[in-house]
Amino acid sequence: MQKIKLMFEFGHGPIWDSKPFTGKLMSGIEVVDIDPDLELWNRQCMDLYDECYEFDSHDKGCYFNEETLAENKKKLLRILEKIKSRLEELNNNNFIIEDQATDELSKVD
Repeated sequence: MQKIKLMFEFGHGPIWDSKPFTGKLMSGIEVVDIDPDLELWNRQCMDLYDECYEFDSHDKGCYFNEETLAENKKKLLRILEKIKSRLEELNNNNFIIEDQATDELSKVD
């Protein structure tokens, strides 16, 4: 059975795999990869998560701003719920969903 992993990484949407910096879905599951809503939400999450990265900030080349993540947490969770709901609608027992993204956000204050 195929697996769709939801996780955050700079330049990628939470649906793995996706094309860096575009959010274009590349999961290998056609019904998922061609869904326009999933692609839109994937891009929205990518943009919100990428806002947390600051370059040449705090005396570092790349700094991850936890405060920005906390500010974006509710928006990210709402979009992730849409993504998971849509994935469940599309799933005909062809894949499982491994949600690391919501787990990561649950640890954010």
